Amino acid sequence: MKIKVFLSLAAAIFFYSFALADSPGSGKVTMNSGQMPSGEWEVLFDGQSMQKWKSKSGDGFPTQGWKVENGLLFLDGKGGGDIITKETYSSFELVFEFNLTEKANSGIKYFVGNIVNKETGRSMVNGPEYQIIDDFNYPKIKDDPNGLSSTASLYLMIEPVNKKLNPAGQWNTGKIVVKGKKVEHWLNGVKVVKYKRGSKDFLKRKAETKFKNDEDYGELKSGHILLTDHNDKVYFRNIKIRKL
Repeated sequence: MKIKVFLSLAAAIFFYSFALADSPGSGKVTMNSGQMPSGEWEVLFDGQSMQKWKSKSGDGFPTQGWKVENGLLFLDGKGGGDIITKETYSSFELVFEFNLTEKANSGIKYFVGNIVNKETGRSMVNGPEYQIIDDFNYPKIKDDPNGLSSTASLYLMIEPVNKKLNPAGQWNTGKIVVKGKKVEHWLNGVKVVKYKRGSKDFLKRKAETKFKNDEDYGELKSGHILLTDHNDKVYFRNIKIRKL
């Protein structure tokens, strides 16, 4: 009888420890994205560690600007700069939660890599953007809260439809789904943007923006995920990704 109780207790402790280590808030990372089997979630931000991220302009994580506190990631001052994932991704599903402050502007870029402006020859690190902004109060957006620069748009290229953004102070859930060249933007459970990278429609829209001379903009085979620094405070939590 004592042996049975001991074995049952040992088994319970084992499975509980396994589940705890795999939970988003555990901070334990057992695989990098190159090792992650397709379909398994990789936690990019668990509320504690920024080991999956680095500065866009250097190998380390910024020592100022970005802050992690109470399980949240946000800008708290100037000088942080954009941050990108250390790994690159091709077909994926990226999920994240964000909470705007009043008049705040931010964004998440993907397929980020080195591209060249064919007119100037200037090289840059850039990619298409899931816009995140206070549609209700940002001066240039509030009169067109569903336009090309509003939240969940493909920035400057495709406006979101059937969108419902929760106002500053409330949490929203965003999602970017990429399957090959097909891309979707989701906001709070609703698909609001869809497009095909490199299609005639995509290239036509790109030609009407400031990205018109940027070769391979949005068309790289794989790229980093990027969080923008626009000197505004937007809170992020529960950022995770999985390969498709």
